[in-house]
Amino acid sequence: MSEAFAAEIRRRADEAAEALRAAERAGDAEAALAAAGDLDEVRRLARAHGVTTGHDETGHETGGERAGEEGA
Repeated sequence: MSEAFAAEIRRRADEAAEALRAAERAGDAEAALAAAGDLDEVRRLARAHGVTTGHDETGHETGGERAGEEGA
């Protein structure tokens, strides 16, 4: 797997997590559901390829995963 691929997965995870947080702040349940689905899909892709995203399923950052710890 290339570093460019991993970087793109992380960028997509960052965008999905931010969209989820923004939808939750706005109280937009439908947008939050869509963003959560996007984040879940990116996290599944990341796990399948051994890429850490630094986000959990709620869009919150998880400590240290981008520094090489396991997880998606």
